[in-house]
Amino acid sequence: MSGSPTIRAALPEDCSDTERERFFDLVVEGGEVGGAVLATNIAEARILVMLIGAGDVCGIAALKRPRKSYRDKTSAKSEVNLDAAAFPYELGYVYVLPALQGQGHSHRLIAAALDHSAGVGVFATVRMDNGRMCATLEKAGFVAAGKRYPGRHKQPIGALLRPAA
Repeated sequence: MSGSPTIRAALPEDCSDTERERFFDLVVEGGEVGGAVLATNIAEARILVMLIGAGDVCGIAALKRPRKSYRDKTSAKSEVNLDAAAFPYELGYVYVLPALQGQGHSHRLIAAALDHSAGVGVFATVRMDNGRMCATLEKAGFVAAGKRYPGRHKQPIGALLRPAA
């Protein structure tokens, strides 16, 4: 890929259909998230962040507006109070194509997403065996909280919090 990929952050409604479809496809390719509500979660996100290289979306992140049912379930499993007033957003859907991993793009995607948090608290969930993502989130100011719980494929999941600035 020639040149350094660029970052584009946009409201979901300001993204083209092609960008939203590619975003959806990359979330699925990342393999961490599934379910019927994915398209709705993308459409209702606070911000979508895309890494664009060679004219294509090759990495993603989002500042999501978690549904109450998801927030309550995650709070209960992690034993962390994810109160909507304190943590209105969840950082998620962070994924970079394998050919571009290990080059700092996740840091760039996360920073761009957090730039749209208006200084409020943000939470994230992560597979605890994903050391690279855990380290990336820690560098972005997230701190592990609560207890680990079994995830979609039985791997331990942890909640991380980034308090309001």
